[in-house]
Amino acid sequence: MPNLFQKQARVPAAAAVLTAVAAMALDDRFGPPPRVLPFKYGAVVVHIPWLLALLVISAGATFLAQRAGANLSTRLFVALSPALVIGGAVNVLMAVVVTAANISGHRVHPIDFVGHFIIGWLVLPVIPSLFGSLPFLLSGMSGRNTRA
Repeated sequence: MPNLFQKQARVPAAAAVLTAVAAMALDDRFGPPPRVLPFKYGAVVVHIPWLLALLVISAGATFLAQRAGANLSTRLFVALSPALVIGGAVNVLMAVVVTAANISGHRVHPIDFVGHFIIGWLVLPVIPSLFGSLPFLLSGMSGRNTRA
């Protein structure tokens, strides 16, 4: 039997992350090409359909957490989980790639990492995640379980 943390955080967050990964895969396979915004040393790649899907995914996950009686901080954790897990994984992977490229003598601009990976894979996904979950973060529920 799942404990309170699993009901309030782990299950909604895991569902949100898995759904966001599936949405990214669908966007990659069937969606339009990502928008590329120029940056001083490179570009920020923006996956618009995936960002729009994060609105709905984070809202649904935060709603599930709210229904389970989660408090505000737990609901915020659940709302941001898809952006932070996916963005974090991409950033760790790219840090390894950038380090290997630098060691092998390729010219690497640190600002590329900031612009493309931190802005494109962490900051931008957090924005729709917050906006989508905002109604459930600001609702009057104080974290108590309202279900009998």
